[in-house]
Amino acid sequence: MTVTRRTFEQRTGPLLVVVSRLPRAVPFLVVAALLISGLLVQGAVGGLLLLVLAVLLGGLLALSWPVLQPGPRLLRLAVVGIVLVRGLSFLL
Repeated sequence: MTVTRRTFEQRTGPLLVVVSRLPRAVPFLVVAALLISGLLVQGAVGGLLLLVLAVLLGGLLALSWPVLQPGPRLLRLAVVGIVLVRGLSFLL
């Protein structure tokens, strides 16, 4: 394991512990709210909401990367990319 990955895991660990203690519906509702509100609001605010969502999904992807098979990796990377591109398109 690289030093960068270990540092990333150590910094996100406490946040993941907090999220894991929440009811299962809460993270889902947060992601759904960011996606829906980002797409409906549009403009700069919508773009920022989608970029926040892309960062959250990208972080989860980075944490789960070592255990994912190539197919699910590609699919999750595509989802993060689509959300990122859509968010940037609202900002530009």
